[in-house]
Order: sequence, then structure tokens, then C-alpha cells
Amino acid sequence: MGQRSARVQGLLTAQSSWTPPFGIQGLDVSSYQPSVDWQQQWNMGARFAYVKATEGNYYTSPSYASQYNGSRSVGMIRGAYHFAIPSWSSGADQANYFVQNGGGWTSDGATMPPVLDIEYAPSYVGTNSCYGMSPSALITWIHNFGDTVRSLTGRYPMIYSTTDWWQTCTGDATGFSDYPLWIAAYTTNTAIGTPSNWPSYSVWQYSSTGPLNGDSNVWNGDYASLQRFAGNPARGSFDSLSLVRDTTSAYLKVTGWSVDLSQPWVSTPVNISVTDPSNATAAYSFTANTYRPDVDNAFGYGPAHGFDNSIQITKSGTYKVCATAVSVNGNVDLGCKSYQAAGVEPPIGSFDSLTQIRTPTEVSLRLSGWAIDRANSTTASFADAYVTDPGGQTTGYRITANIPRPDVGTATGYGSNHGFDKSISLSKAGNYHVCMYAIGQYYNTGLGCKDITVGSNPPPMGYYDSIRVDQTPGSANVVATGWAFDPSNPAASIPVHVYVRAPDGSNVGTAFTANQARPDLNNVFGIAGDHGFSASLPVTTTGTYTACAYAIPVAPLASGNTSLGCMSIQVTNTPIPNGYLDSVGVATVSTQANIKATGWTYDPAVPGSSTPVHVYITYPDGTRLGYAFSANLARPDVNSAFKITGNHGYSTQVPITQRGRYTVCTYGIGIAQFSSGNALLGCQGLTY
Repeated sequence: MGQRSARVQGLLTAQSSWTPPFGIQGLDVSSYQPSVDWQQQWNMGARFAYVKATEGNYYTSPSYASQYNGSRSVGMIRGAYHFAIPSWSSGADQANYFVQNGGGWTSDGATMPPVLDIEYAPSYVGTNSCYGMSPSALITWIHNFGDTVRSLTGRYPMIYSTTDWWQTCTGDATGFSDYPLWIAAYTTNTAIGTPSNWPSYSVWQYSSTGPLNGDSNVWNGDYASLQRFAGNPARGSFDSLSLVRDTTSAYLKVTGWSVDLSQPWVSTPVNISVTDPSNATAAYSFTANTYRPDVDNAFGYGPAHGFDNSIQITKSGTYKVCATAVSVNGNVDLGCKSYQAAGVEPPIGSFDSLTQIRTPTEVSLRLSGWAIDRANSTTASFADAYVTDPGGQTTGYRITANIPRPDVGTATGYGSNHGFDKSISLSKAGNYHVCMYAIGQYYNTGLGCKDITVGSNPPPMGYYDSIRVDQTPGSANVVATGWAFDPSNPAASIPVHVYVRAPDGSNVGTAFTANQARPDLNNVFGIAGDHGFSASLPVTTTGTYTACAYAIPVAPLASGNTSLGCMSIQVTNTPIPNGYLDSVGVATVSTQANIKATGWTYDPAVPGSSTPVHVYITYPDGTRLGYAFSANLARPDVNSAFKITGNHGYSTQVPITQRGRYTVCTYGIGIAQFSSGNALLGCQGLTY
């Protein structure tokens, strides 16, 4: 190829008849070799040939047809090259000229891909080595030429050049990975340097002086790979296009296989283009390296040439997906498929606010926001809440998003009934962490998390006023009095627990309700309701009793119970009854003689109760008998004297028949639980 450029001839040193110790031999010729003995070249080992077809847009080689057909007649794989003059006309113009004058390509296995020979400008162009063009201008020109050839032939051209020219004139440009490289370097060192764009070369022009006619070249591979290079550069199949989903998104799943026929042992890329419903196109590249033993069994390319990839999509509608098998020698379209995707859009929504609501009877979290399942927007969707309480326990709640939110309807166009406003009752104070999710038919969308600190309600207020012992006939009670109320629910009557420790060490708790009227308390605190308590607890022995009172809250999340304090009281034996035997005499009723005793008595511990009176009579014959009566007759004089109430007088009659001397004694009987005993009220004698 350098035969057209004296500058190339001067820069590269011919290497006689040396042959690289690898690859497949080939030659390239132009009109400078009008007569080639093709059979001789074949016998020397040449298996491919490149023939100059055109230059610029003004020259076609007169030897092209004979050389192109002659090389093929002896069995060589042959192709055509174009000598570029970038300063002369556009890349597209010269590409069209080249293809129209021999630079075509077919996948018949006998035709090498087209070649763009771009190197040092020949002297007759009258410019510097780079045709007087900037690197960016040359890069654009080369792409213009290559894209045009690709559109006309189905393959990108191979680029012929030197490392020095490419680095000097294009700035060592990259972005040409679809173009195979034909490097010119006249050296016996097989470690040939290449521009940065190419990690290796496909063809090496190693000599311009032999051993073959024209320029001598070597294909960097075996003959089978040379045949693949001449045939279709790649092969594959776009097997399927489907829709798959996970919990948050939808994806187009593309499957198939792709192989670069020039290097089938390597897993190479497959390019996927996706045109979405709005007609925007996005490009993706995947490595076809998944396991496809069926492909290996059918074609022998090896098992790692499958692709099975997912591409996320965000809107419903028709998608057009095209696949291209990528080869260093040119790409091959694997076809396009369309898919009508429905229900693609994930749910949307907003976790607007997290607040707390406090009432006298409840503390709750209030979660508000909105959620829409765009796959089914005419139906109310769900919003799921996950609430982690201060103890680390997480509880899930499903909330129907169906309350009116006209603002959401206006903003989204999906209607207004998609709001949620949920209250969750709480049982403990502390820090809460709440995360919300919009729930859809196909997937869920996180709406974010919020934190809130819920404080305790204050403890109850109260006071322990007094402790006393109340006695009734046959029983005694420790009575604790006071008041208590819950400031978070001041109208409610709250529980009061009283624990009494008895002299024997036992401690018994009893629950009461502070539900007695205490207008004094209401006036002081400005509250309503009944909040007084009088807790009466039975006692059975004398000794020291200690009563402790606690106010129990009724409002939720109270910080605890309130101790109202403890009081002690000594329970002792009570005095014996008080009383008097006023008179004793004989009363005859219907001829029956009776001993009549009168007087009064009461138990000081229970002065309002009528007590028993026992009458003991000693008869003339010395026998002594007792009789029980009750001191239950009105004695206002006694009540007035002792400032007591009740009926405490007695008048007893006991029939008698003996004649002689009688002695009558009366006793007041103690009825209090801890009475010290009975009292002798007096004794009197009489004679019948």
C-alpha cells in the first residue's frame, strides 16, 4: 500500500524476504504490479490478497478487475482497499466512490472486508503528513467513511495505517473498536506495537520487498479464523423478549446468544438498543458469556456465548428492542422484537407526616400521606407501615389509602381518593421509628422513614390525709383517707392501692377507687369529678399497723404510680363497758312474781350500739343462774350525760317462786372487737 507514498517508503525499512513464523501469508497489490503470477503466489503460501480499487474520488485502478479475479481463480480469499485522501472530499463521498468501484463485500466466505488505507499524505497532495487536518477533523472523517461503508456493505472497514501516523495525526484516537486493524511495520520483531485503540492487529504488513509480490502480509491467526473473518463477522440469535419484575421495578429480559466468528473462544459483547414508548432510544452492551451448551452442540463455538440480561423500564407502552452481535471485524444485526409492557410504573406516594395525638384516654401515632398504585390507579391501594417501638419490637400495619386528597388528584391526575391517615395506639413512651411503603399490584415503593419521641404522661397527684381505727360490734378496721387524681385525665376517678402491714409482718394490698366527693380539692385544682378515698381494711389483732397508699394512673403512658406515703397506727384493747344497776325489786304480773332489774350500759368503743346485759340471780336455796338481755331501751338522760347516741337502758324481769333472800348482779357485755372485757354494773339484794 505504501507504494503510492514516497514518505511511507522513506520511513519504513524493507526486510528482504523474511517471513513471520506464524499466521497465514497474504499480499496486497495495486497498478504497480500489473502482472501477478497468482498460481506462483499461491504456491509460495499466499492464501489472501488485497487489491487496490480506488483513491480519493477520482481514481480507479486499471488493474483492479484482473487482480481481484485472478487471485480468486487460484483459490485465494480476496478483498479491495481504498487509498484515502481526506483533504480532497468527505469520508462519505469517498466511501460511496469506493463501494461503487469494487469496494463491496458479501458473506460468501471468499471476500475479505473492505479496507480504508489512511497513512502519510503523498507528496502530490501538497500538505503535511496529516493532510493539513486536525486530529478531530480526521477522526470525524474516518468515522464518516466507516459508517457509510457499514451502511452500504454491512461491515465496518479494516483500517490500514502505521502506529506513528495514527498517534501523530489522530492523537492516538480511540472509539474504533468495531474496526479491525491492519498495521504496517517493517521489522523482524514480532512484538508489533499498535495504537491504543487496538490491543492487537488482524493483519500485519511486514515487508514491501518480498517475499511476495507487492507488499507481504500475515494474518494473525489460523486459516479457519481467516475464513470466518471473510465470512459473517459475527453470528447469533435474539431468542426472546419478555417482561420480568422484582418487588420494586419492571425489566425487559433479553435472551439469546452471540459469537465473534473471528475469535469464537472469547465471550464477546452483544449490543442492545431499546426504544421506549416515547420514542427515546437507549443503548446497552452486555457480554455474551452465559452458559449455552445447545449453541456449542449445534455450532461448536464453545458453551459461553449466551446472554440473559434485564433492562429496567419505568413506563408502560410498546418497546422495540434490537440486538447486535459485536465482532472486531464488524457487527451483525440479530433482529428486533417488540413488547407491549403494562403495569410498569411502580407505586408512588408520600409519607407526609408523623405526629402524636394525646387524649385523656389514649396516646397514638398519627401517620398521614398518600399512595397510588399506577398499575391500578382507579382502585384504592395500600400503604404499609412498619413501626419499631422503644423496645426494638417491629409491628406491621396495612392501611387502605382511600381518603380524599384533592391536592394529590390535581398533582398526579390519578384521582383524589388515595390518601391515608392512620392512628396507632401506643402502650409505651420512648423513641419510635416508622417506615412507610406504597403497595402495588406488582411491586412496592419505599416512602421513607420518620422518627418521633413520645413522652410519658405525668404521674398522678394525691395526698394521704389520715389513718384511724374504726370499730363496730364484732369487727375493727384500719381506715386510710386522702385524695388522688390523674392530671392527664382529671375528670376520672382513679384507682388507689392500699397495702397494710400487720403486726405479724404480713402485707396485704387492696384496691379502692378514689370516687368520693372532695369539693375542696376540685376548687383548689380547678378540676371536676370525685377524687376522695376512704379505704377501710379489717384488722384482727392488736398491735402496730402500717398502711401505705399509692395513686394508680388511668391515662396511658404514665411515668408510673405515685406513692402517697405511709402511716402507722397502734391498735389496742378498748375499755370495758360503762353502766349502772339502778334498781332491783319484785314485780307481780297476773299473780306471777318477777325479779325486776333496771339500769343502763354501753361500750365506749361502739357507743352508738346497744350492748347485751347479763343478769345473774342467786336464789334463796343458793343456786345462781344467769340471764341475757339487751340494753336497748331509750335512756335520753344517759345519752345527754355521756354525749352518745343510741338506746342503752335495760329493764329485765325474771320469774321467781322461792321465798327468801335474793341477790341480783348485772354485767355490761363488751361488744367491740378489742374490748378489754365485761363490766360489773352492780349487785343488790332483796327478800321475797
